[in-house]
Amino acid sequence: MLNKGQKHIYFIGIGGIGMSGIAEILLDFGYRVSGSDIKVSGVIERLQQKGAQIYIGQRAENVTEDIDIVVRSTAIRETNAELVQAKAFGLEILHRSQMLAMLMEDKKAICVAGSHGKTTTSSMIALMLELAEKDPTIVVGGEIAQIGSNAKSGKSDLLVAEADESDGSFLNLFPWMTVITNIEEDHLDHYKNLEEIRRAFVTFIQKAGEKGVAVLNIDCEETKRMVAVAPGKVVTYGFDDDAQLQARNWRQEQQNNMADIYYNNVLLGTVVLHVPGRHNISNGLATIAVGLELGMSFSEIAEGLAQFSGARRRFQLLGKVHDIQIIDDYAHHPTEIAATIQAARGVHTGRLVAVFQPHRFSRTKFLADRFAESFRAADEVIITDVYSAGEDLTEGAESSIIIERMQQPVQFMHREKLNAFLLDFLKPGDLVLMMGAGNIWQNSMQLVEDLKHKQI
Repeated sequence: MLNKGQKHIYFIGIGGIGMSGIAEILLDFGYRVSGSDIKVSGVIERLQQKGAQIYIGQRAENVTEDIDIVVRSTAIRETNAELVQAKAFGLEILHRSQMLAMLMEDKKAICVAGSHGKTTTSSMIALMLELAEKDPTIVVGGEIAQIGSNAKSGKSDLLVAEADESDGSFLNLFPWMTVITNIEEDHLDHYKNLEEIRRAFVTFIQKAGEKGVAVLNIDCEETKRMVAVAPGKVVTYGFDDDAQLQARNWRQEQQNNMADIYYNNVLLGTVVLHVPGRHNISNGLATIAVGLELGMSFSEIAEGLAQFSGARRRFQLLGKVHDIQIIDDYAHHPTEIAATIQAARGVHTGRLVAVFQPHRFSRTKFLADRFAESFRAADEVIITDVYSAGEDLTEGAESSIIIERMQQPVQFMHREKLNAFLLDFLKPGDLVLMMGAGNIWQNSMQLVEDLKHKQI
C-alpha cells in the first residue's frame, strides 16, 4: 500500500476516465495529486476543486523532482515529453492498473472484467452497495448519476473496480471476487488471437486464490470454460438452465425490463430494471450474484437495481426533441452494437437510425465481417470515418471494408459533416443511436442542441 513518504503523485493524462477516478480517490485519502491533460473538461474542473494541480498541455517542465510516483496509462507513448522527463529524473513510474492495485491491498476487491458489459455491471454493483449503505470504494468506467462521478472513496473494506483486459493490465490487480461477463475475440492490437485472450482471463481468475469467489456468465461458452479453472468458490449466472442464478420469463414492458430470478431453481422474486435489453438482465444477474454473496437480501438487491438509470454513454438518452430521441452509447464491438440495437427495438416501434463511428483501425480490419452483420435490426445505417485511438492508418482498415460487406442499405458520412446530414435526414418518430468509443459523443450532444433550433 502507499506509505506516508509517498505523498506527491503525478498523473500523465489525468482527465481520462480511468486515471481521474484513481486521482479522485487519492485526493480524498489526503495525497498531493497533480497531473496534466491536453484540454479542460468537467472532470478536470472537479479534480481541481478537490485540490489537484493540473496543467493543460503536456510539457517536460511539468514534471519535477519532488514527485514520488508518476502514473501513466497504456495510451501514453514512450516519446511523451513528461514520461521522458520522469525517466530522466529516475522517478518511480507506475501503470494506472498498478496504482489501482495498491488501493486494493487492504480491501476486498470486486473486479469486473469481460469483453462487454463491465462498465454497466460494475456501476450496478457499486450503486447497489452504495444504496445499501455498504460504503464501498468505487473506481468504474462510467459516471454513476446518483454518485455524480465514476469514483468514490469509501470507509468499508469493499472496493468495486472495472478490470480492463484490453491491454492485459487487469493482471496487475488483486481481486477477491472476479466477475466475468463474457470473453470474445477483441483487442487484437494487443492479443495475437482468442487463445491468448483466454489465457489472460485464466490468469486473472486465478489471482483471487482459493479464498476468492468467481461470478461467471455461463451463457458465454468461453466464460463457461472458466468454471473449471477457478481456484475458489464459483457462482454461475445466466439464462442457461445450468446456471445457479437464472433469469426466466424475460419481458420488456414499456420502460420496465423484467425477469423472474431463480437461485438453484428456487424463485427469489422479480427484478425490474429501467435500462433496456436482455444483456442488461444479464448484467443485473451478475449484480444479484455479488449481492447474495455479500449476504444481502434479494429485496435489498432488487431495490438497488430498480434505481439504476444507466452509466454515462451506456444507452444514455440525451434528449427528445421534435419527437426524435437521441441515444448515446459506447458500443464499439459487433456484439455490443447488435445488443444495443435490439434493446432499442424493445422500447421503440418507430424508425431506428443507427450511426456508428468505428474505433481503431485494427478492430475495424479484424472484425469487418461481424460489424457488417451487427446492424441487421436497424432501419437506417450511417457509418463514419474511423476514430484511430492513436493507431497509425493501415491499408484495408477503413470504414469502407465494413460498408462493402453489408447486405443492407448504408451511407458513409465524415464525422464533421454528420450533424448537418442528420438534421435533414431525421424526422419525428425516429430514434437515433449514436454509437462508438471515440468522439462521436460530441456529435450526439451537439445534435440535441441543433434539433432544438430547427423548425419542423
